[in-house]
Amino acid sequence: MPATLLLVDDHTLFRTGLRLIVQDHPSVGAIAEAGSISQACGLGLPTLELVLLDIQLPGMSGLDGLHLLRQSYPAARIVLVSASMAPDAVRQARLRGADGFLPKSASAEDILHAITLALAGQPCFPPENCPAPTPACLSTATPTLTARQLDVLRLLCSGKPNKVIARDLGLSENTVRVHVAAIFSQLGVNSRSTALLQAQRLGLVSMPAHDSGY
Repeated sequence: MPATLLLVDDHTLFRTGLRLIVQDHPSVGAIAEAGSISQACGLGLPTLELVLLDIQLPGMSGLDGLHLLRQSYPAARIVLVSASMAPDAVRQARLRGADGFLPKSASAEDILHAITLALAGQPCFPPENCPAPTPACLSTATPTLTARQLDVLRLLCSGKPNKVIARDLGLSENTVRVHVAAIFSQLGVNSRSTALLQAQRLGLVSMPAHDSGY
């Protein structure tokens, strides 16, 4: 039977991008969403096999709320998702009883692989010898963006809002929002400013030099 999956993250854009990835997994069926621990526990899902839980949540963090999710959904596997790859964060995830740990910068392939491991009852933590400064341990590959996503990324990095990007590319605003969510997910970011920094770091965009003349 297809598994029910719950995404817990307070950033709607990140949840949307993550949903676009996980819905392609052959073992995933229904996908529920929540923006906080209390909301997740209050959903009262009759069956739940897997939770992807953000560590940084408003009110109660994912680490602190993990035991409450265990009480609400005792049969579910819980994988923590974090923008930080600090060794202490991974260590705390293990100590609190998480079934896995994913960096937000993980590739779509790594996310799907982690889901496969978790649903099979296996742990999915980054390697012990992964250096702390590295943002992604499960994969260091450059994100794979489509040609259209690269077009959207370039305009996004130039400071243009979704409405203008949609007009320039002949797309609907909703389509642009979906592309932006997918881009944020691939880059492991949750804001335009960090998307710009990550895109520049990866060489996906190059900003023109400013004219120093008057």
